[in-house]
Amino acid sequence: MKITRLLAQACLGVLKSVSDRLGPGDRSYLARQIMRDRFHSRTRALGDLFGKSVLAWKNKQYDVEQNGEAALLRRLARFGPGTLFDVGANIGDWSIAALQGIQTTHVHSFEIAPTTAMDLKRNLAAYSDRVTINTCGLGARQGEVKLFYSPQSSTAASMIPGVVEFSAQEHQITTIQEVSAAIMTGDQYMADRRIDRIDFLKIDVEGAEWDVLEGFSDAFAGKKIQMVQFEYGPLNLKTRRFLGDFWAFFADRGFTLGKLYPEGVAFKDFDISDEDFTGPNFIACLSTRTDLIEGLRCEVI
Repeated sequence: MKITRLLAQACLGVLKSVSDRLGPGDRSYLARQIMRDRFHSRTRALGDLFGKSVLAWKNKQYDVEQNGEAALLRRLARFGPGTLFDVGANIGDWSIAALQGIQTTHVHSFEIAPTTAMDLKRNLAAYSDRVTINTCGLGARQGEVKLFYSPQSSTAASMIPGVVEFSAQEHQITTIQEVSAAIMTGDQYMADRRIDRIDFLKIDVEGAEWDVLEGFSDAFAGKKIQMVQFEYGPLNLKTRRFLGDFWAFFADRGFTLGKLYPEGVAFKDFDISDEDFTGPNFIACLSTRTDLIEGLRCEVI
């Protein structure tokens, strides 16, 4: 393994050196030549390498310590955010990153899957004075819903029919179960808890992001939410809620949007080329919070 990694590092240096000296036309020509014998094993390997390179460049990465989520929380610390919502908390990776990165904050974590919620409670036990754990979900209404989930993976759980099947194909999951689960609206939760402002609302609910946003309609109308993180990717092909829809939703409510990278947030206007289903996370910030936007901004790729 060590020898192959050293070889890979050497190849990386050569590739970067050569590519940097080629113009766009020459790079296109070289790419076409490399892929001429597309069914050869070596060509397939190169295609796989280049495909993975593009995904890495576009930040298709779900580890909070590598994809920019934890880094963003640390950058937010100097702005002193007090209230964060982790909707779709899973086993608590994001909540822990928030609690460790921002000493001034209190996190409200929501996890609808019963067995996953038990793991969440255990993982956040050390932060009990700064976290509120809710074993319910947030949505567009209050009541009971069907939850589709797999005991084989904590990430395979959704209120949207068909979404878990989509994940099952990708992660070789064979068992899918159905249970009844409770949801409420974000507006109702804020009213019950007498929360008048959310500094950061993070949403990762496997396709039900739109429903969660609709449940905060009063909060958005009252400018009570300062920043939102939502997930976007292949699942949006199932839900038929596209990135352009989210961009329009937030723009209509006075937010500026950008994609999250380890280096920061690439705030920009929407372009149809952004609709690539790569993901994983986008940030919406109230346009009036120019301090946050400039403090978190990075170059647009």
